Amino acid sequence: MKKKIPLIVLETLEKYVELRGEQFEVISPEKFLVKVIDKDKDSDFYFNIEDYKMENGLKLLIDCKPASKESISNNRGWRDGNKLDSLFSNWVNLLKRYETVNSFFDDPIIKSFAEEYFSEFEIIDEDADKKPFNTKQILLLDEHLESIEKNIDKFRTEKNANQLDSIKKDINELRDNLTLKSKKWIIKNLSTIWAKITKQGTPFLKEFLSEAKKAIIREGVKFMIEQGSNLLN
Repeated sequence: MKKKIPLIVLETLEKYVELRGEQFEVISPEKFLVKVIDKDKDSDFYFNIEDYKMENGLKLLIDCKPASKESISNNRGWRDGNKLDSLFSNWVNLLKRYETVNSFFDDPIIKSFAEEYFSEFEIIDEDADKKPFNTKQILLLDEHLESIEKNIDKFRTEKNANQLDSIKKDINELRDNLTLKSKKWIIKNLSTIWAKITKQGTPFLKEFLSEAKKAIIREGVKFMIEQGSNLLN
């Protein structure tokens, strides 16, 4: 119960309750006060506020990973409450730099296609980082993903088997999260799936992302965001 916690602690953490960002997600804190994770599904980076104490002012027990630019280990310790915002900002800036730095671990082709697809979604909602799609939008997107998942194996070869398995894994994860994640998270991950499909070649592009099908999803989602129209009908 919040009335078992000093008001100064609640006021210090208040902005983090509904805080959203491109690189991170605030999730259920469980036994902690605040729990933030990297949105990258392959990352184990986090920023946790575990506990508090009143000792010459407010002190917060903060555990974050990565610790710094020089280390991917975590850093855990008691910090002054008035330094929380700067510590969190430094952690977010590390995530941003990871996202923009070029490395041999990146696939520039997939990245380029994903950026192209994502840019075609004109998400104008102020709450796109917070709220999910409505149920009708979710069903439309799920139908599209299900169609890909059911039919993509007819293009399977020994050469592309691993890539198709990766696409199907991404589709399963996206379908599982259609009702749990924000609009922007959904579109970003959908764009990555489309990018991976596109990289497989023109037969995949024609079968799963023909201009007509792509326009239905792209314009449909954009229109539904703006108008709330039921395109399933």
